[in-house]
Amino acid sequence: MSGSYRCLAVAIWAMMICWLGGCSSTTRPGNLQSVRTDSDKPRAGNAYLLRGFIGVFSEGIDSLTRKLNAAGIRASVFQDDQWYALARKLRQEYRKDPSHEPLILIGHSYGADDAIRVARELRKDRIQVDLLVTLDPVTPPRVPDNVKRCVNIYQSNGIWDVMPWLRGVPLVAESDRATQLVNYDVRTNRKDLLDRDIDHFNIEKKPRIHNEVIACAMSVCPPRDAYLLSIASRAADRNDAVRSAAPRPQERQASVPYCSGTGDPGAEGIAAPRTQQGKSRGS
Repeated sequence: MSGSYRCLAVAIWAMMICWLGGCSSTTRPGNLQSVRTDSDKPRAGNAYLLRGFIGVFSEGIDSLTRKLNAAGIRASVFQDDQWYALARKLRQEYRKDPSHEPLILIGHSYGADDAIRVARELRKDRIQVDLLVTLDPVTPPRVPDNVKRCVNIYQSNGIWDVMPWLRGVPLVAESDRATQLVNYDVRTNRKDLLDRDIDHFNIEKKPRIHNEVIACAMSVCPPRDAYLLSIASRAADRNDAVRSAAPRPQERQASVPYCSGTGDPGAEGIAAPRTQQGKSRGS
């Protein structure tokens, strides 16, 4: 049985199990009240994760959420069909706090597609996404220019990638200048992340993939002490810039425009007002 047919059989079987046995914890919606711009964890920032279709195939996203929390990054998980409600809540909270802590979006399969859609909604309020991580996106839109860094981890499947399901594909950024985008294909340029039995339904469960995602998240979510120090340093730099830009008393006097030929040594290069050149104001 080919890989794609095997994935399809697994999908049908999983849906039957869910229908007969009831929904598991991976099909429960996430708590939108967990959305906030700050964090009480050892590291600054918040991560919001989206499961794949109906959640039953994305147990690994729940596991990754627990690992991120254990690593000191505040993380919450949501269903893929909550993406718009999540985007709306994020916009509501983050537009009130321009100095928010780092914001991370992570998704698997259709949840990866939806994580990009969340970022696109956030762009309407000019809210920056510090890191977007996608695992095997299926039918993704372009990555918007409010995403600072995007890491896409997927597996190519040859001719089967023309089908808009059970696949992973590379992403395209709207702006190469605004977004640092990397596409990691575990079968070509990131074979160190490849497991022998990896497929669309377990890529988000693999420890190597988890370690890579956590490392990316930690790179944008510094320890809280370091984060607070960086904020204080930036504030001091802004204050210094304001002070250095403020004109001194003698500079204010020298900046008054002079007519040419006055002999003032500071008037070089300053054009005389037209009304002082014998022309009327209406000229």
